[in-house]
Amino acid sequence: MLPGRTPSRRCVTTRFIGAAAPLTARGIEACADKLSVRPADIWAVLHVETRGCGYFADRRPVILFERHIFSRKTEGRFDQQASDISNPKAGGYAGGVAEYGRLERALALDEQAALLSASWGLGQVMGFNAQDLGYGSMEQFISRMMESEDEQLAALTAFIQKNGLDTALRNHDWAAFARGYNGPGYAKNQYDKKLAAASQRLSSHPLPDLSVREGQLRLLFLGFDPGTVDGALGPHTQGVLKRFQSQHQLPTTAQFDPATLDALRQQHALLPTSTPASPQPLALPPAPVSSAPRQDSAPAQPAWPLATRPAAPVVSGAQLPAQLLPVPVTPVTLAPAGAAPAEAVPVVRDVPLPEHLSEQIRQRLAQPLSKPVQSELARLLVLRGKAARELGPSAVETLDLGLTALLAEQPNLPFVRNIRLRIASAIADQLYPLRPLPLLRSSSPATQVVLGLSLLLFFAQGLSAFAHMVLTSEQTLLFGLPVRTLLLVGLCGAIGSAVSILTRLGDFEKLRGASRTSMVMLGFFKPVVGMYCSLFTFALMKSGLLPLQAAAPESELYLYMAVCFLVGFSERLAQDMFARAEESFASASGSARPSSASPP
Repeated sequence: MLPGRTPSRRCVTTRFIGAAAPLTARGIEACADKLSVRPADIWAVLHVETRGCGYFADRRPVILFERHIFSRKTEGRFDQQASDISNPKAGGYAGGVAEYGRLERALALDEQAALLSASWGLGQVMGFNAQDLGYGSMEQFISRMMESEDEQLAALTAFIQKNGLDTALRNHDWAAFARGYNGPGYAKNQYDKKLAAASQRLSSHPLPDLSVREGQLRLLFLGFDPGTVDGALGPHTQGVLKRFQSQHQLPTTAQFDPATLDALRQQHALLPTSTPASPQPLALPPAPVSSAPRQDSAPAQPAWPLATRPAAPVVSGAQLPAQLLPVPVTPVTLAPAGAAPAEAVPVVRDVPLPEHLSEQIRQRLAQPLSKPVQSELARLLVLRGKAARELGPSAVETLDLGLTALLAEQPNLPFVRNIRLRIASAIADQLYPLRPLPLLRSSSPATQVVLGLSLLLFFAQGLSAFAHMVLTSEQTLLFGLPVRTLLLVGLCGAIGSAVSILTRLGDFEKLRGASRTSMVMLGFFKPVVGMYCSLFTFALMKSGLLPLQAAAPESELYLYMAVCFLVGFSERLAQDMFARAEESFASASGSARPSSASPP
């Protein structure tokens, strides 16, 4: 195991266990493209910040709790009673997974301030940066950190861009980068020297193999010890991998071949989101781990939302409808690799639960259930049958994972709701493929931008046609200029902006986590800005401040249309043209001003 990353006792804070998907090539490429840097520079930052791994062995994001931030956020209210976690001076770190014990104690004092005072994931981005980086709430930010290392890397990318550190990273100005990323005390910990050394080493050696790294991380989650998660297939990793392959009836190749990676992914998907993992046979879900909570930790806090809530009424399991109670069945084993696909089976009305889930539900129903848990349990059980008929076994497995998270000692309600809403949406899409609601609910920034652009076209098309056909004629003038000409050049600028948006849809996908409203407004108002820029460019050309002349009088209108389209398409061109006009105006004003040395 990684040093300091294996809890000796079961941790109280289990609500931060999510999907914990490993880093992918797509995530690295998106970050490199966004920052215009080499992948080696990204890996250098990751190695210095978190030794290149964003999760502990129990699948919680790597964190570091900062007591001086907590003291600042709580105005020093707890400095006297808990100086080790609330102190004006930085320090007091426990290191590794023990940082969650410090976070747990802070959560008991002030939940929101505690979450703001921890740094999260691969890039160790502080929680108080969440809203500035485009996350709507701390709930959204932490959920993303729990989801995958790609999401953690996206937060790191957003922080670097927000603070203007991408230039220093591109130029390998490690002192400037460390100062902006780690604060003015970076030299004390030699962050700049560590970054420079890591960058030089990674530039002259192969970068981590992401397939090997994925396998190492999944082995770590399953309770095996692959050593350092570094993407290098060393002897220790090979030995552990052989043990895993032998235990799961796979060829002992000591390589992360497709069959082995697929088995690791399936086993990882079966892990609950409430207890540390332990190795289990591939055909069976892992058995729950039972151990005493830490004695030095505060009682577990309720999950989301962060706001203070009144106590929820409890509901006995006996009050659930009889048709929602689980039915015990024989566990279903996974088909061996290479087996022929099974024949299509008839659609069944009731989908039986696996035996381990059935037993867990019986145990929970013997105790009072809070209203949110009771509601989610009922919805998930009803949804299983529909998911089996419309989406197939994979959707049922996902819902069973949600049931496991719901039945934990500390139910992960946000994770369960997210699963339920996604499956319900997929079922609705399957039943009603032409419905517009999936587009309106889409979390894709590119889709949101296109939605804003569509709204503008919906309103602008009718207004433009009405102004052209009803309100104006060839003789209608505004400021001495034909109104229809102004409409034409404005429309060219708006079309240029719309084309610019459509050619950059892939770039917008890198802004995941940004506000939905901001993305819709970008699609709606960017063509409006392009229209105004084109109108002012047209005025500058007519005034002579921009000395652009057509080759012939009959091509003058086409020149205006082309220039206005380009101004709308390229913001940089618009800025350059306005700057040239400013210079022309300044020189003209200077030559017209009388000299102070001339006689009166």
